[in-house]
Amino acid sequence: MMWKIVIVLVAALALASAQDQAALPQNCSAPGVESIDWNNTALFGHWLEVARNPLGNAKACLSFSVGLLSDNTTLSINASHSSSTTSLYSNIDESANVTLVPQAKTGYNVTFYQGQSAQPTVFIKLLQLVNSTYITGCGYTDPQNNATSFGFILSSGNYSPTGIKLVNDQAFPLYSNFQNNTYANITQAGCYKSSAAQSLPMISGFLAVALLLIKAH
Repeated sequence: MMWKIVIVLVAALALASAQDQAALPQNCSAPGVESIDWNNTALFGHWLEVARNPLGNAKACLSFSVGLLSDNTTLSINASHSSSTTSLYSNIDESANVTLVPQAKTGYNVTFYQGQSAQPTVFIKLLQLVNSTYITGCGYTDPQNNATSFGFILSSGNYSPTGIKLVNDQAFPLYSNFQNNTYANITQAGCYKSSAAQSLPMISGFLAVALLLIKAH
């Protein structure tokens, strides 16, 4: 009888240990961590990167315009940012096209081009869409090396310090790329471009909500 009790206790401990392991934050490059399907009109439009962990080489005034091309399979991403973390002059424009796979939840390799010059390819997963206002995601230059990773938070424009913290609070228990109360804000207020004719006009803080969304064809 005693040996049966021992077996039951060992099994219970093993189950508890497995549950504890499952509850730990997961490395979001792991195959079991799914990405949002990128072919989603809720993701289209203009997004500002408002926070990143760790900050790394993220530049100020970092924004993206995202839309689906007329072939309905190619996601067009146009990025704009400053040349440094401190400059408010958004004078760098980059673009990337991503060929979408139906119902793909594994993320994508994304290569931005600055003119004809290709930038380092980044593997990206989009993890959560929060109230249609924030997106959390992760990027890796090498998905096999967590040291090359970062977590990021995008906003459609109507963001606040409280909102960013709440989004981070939702992400860090699930994904190791986010840490409790630890993230760097990316400067957005006061950003400007040299001409109003630019395709990615910059805005200050809460005025971003006035930007028009790109419609899928």
